[in-house]
Amino acid sequence: MSADSSARERVRLAVIGLGAISQSVHLPLIRRNADLVELTAVVDLSASRARQIAEASGTGVIAFDSIEAMIAAVAAGELRVDGAVLATSGSHAPDVARLIDAGIRVLAEKPLAFSVADIDALREVAAARKVDLADWVRVGYMKEHDPASAAAKSLLEGVEVRAVSVEVLHPADGAQLAFANLQAAPTDVPADLVSSLVAATDATVAAAIGPVPAPLPKLYTNVVLGSIVHDIGLLRHLVGGIGTVDRARHWGHEFPGSLSLGGHLAERTEVPWSIDWHFIPRYPQYRETVTFHHETGTIALTFAVPYVLNAPTVLTVIENAEPLGARRSETRWMQEEAFEQELRSFAALAAGHPEPGPSVDEGAADIVVGQRMLRTLADAIGSPIGASTEAGASEGRPVAVPPHHDHL
Repeated sequence: MSADSSARERVRLAVIGLGAISQSVHLPLIRRNADLVELTAVVDLSASRARQIAEASGTGVIAFDSIEAMIAAVAAGELRVDGAVLATSGSHAPDVARLIDAGIRVLAEKPLAFSVADIDALREVAAARKVDLADWVRVGYMKEHDPASAAAKSLLEGVEVRAVSVEVLHPADGAQLAFANLQAAPTDVPADLVSSLVAATDATVAAAIGPVPAPLPKLYTNVVLGSIVHDIGLLRHLVGGIGTVDRARHWGHEFPGSLSLGGHLAERTEVPWSIDWHFIPRYPQYRETVTFHHETGTIALTFAVPYVLNAPTVLTVIENAEPLGARRSETRWMQEEAFEQELRSFAALAAGHPEPGPSVDEGAADIVVGQRMLRTLADAIGSPIGASTEAGASEGRPVAVPPHHDHL
């Protein structure tokens, strides 16, 4: 943030969706950055969970059991909200549209949506309000705010990349969250409300990918756009993104199993990329490694479990050490946290001083790549996706991002 940020009035934030990511990351970081941000509202389908977290967060924090109730309080002048951290399940774009229409800027967790149609509807709301979404919305790609990613991006600009590979080893969520002392799952959310939300998500997904057999819909929502989208976004940020998806394979007895994907980059079209994603419930710890081989060495990023704050990403650089030698270095940023940098950047946005970062155009481009992945996977298992669906037409959709959305 700029040097004069300390002189600004604190930004008033709402946290919407009080599950694992909010309890382990967003709420602690808001408390840790009390010089910049102030929590004024929490929203959850569980009224009891919202109330308990509001009470634990100190005086002046109001609990709501719906976004609509919070927006009504803002409209009535009972509450001020400058920005909202949106960490609900399902497609985020419809709620982003509601919040923008209420004059509230948004940091939306990934994925921004499950369909391009939801993005188009969001853009229509922005056009009606005459606002630039790049100044109102950020997508929660925290890896773009990681100092290791920034250093890797700088290094990659000066080399000729030969190949890109990603490996993700993903244990069960419980193994990643045991430390967080999360609240027990709530029991007061009406069953009919849950059913209606699930049905709405299923309808959105069906419209985007068509009537494909299991497990393709859940692989699309839970894996491709639920986890691999982070890698889609990171490759977009670092090397211009994924272009073609030429191969895909799924295996494993315990859902979601393993996915292996590959193709060529969007801008460096001769360069191959690969992503190997493995759900291994009893693997000791989460690990994600992103490797770039180039003409004179290797640049690699190793990410730790994202829920643990200040677990540093390791940047490894292997390079020539003439004559006839090699040099290997590892760098860690112990005092910088990617989620925290993301929050501070969003605070600037919510205060009306936007900094570069991933917004709706980036989120939309990543959804298109995710749909290409699913289409290639569907072809591989002999259940092709219909050409009339979004995923079926994804090859013709752009994945490039306008240059004014240059990243951090």
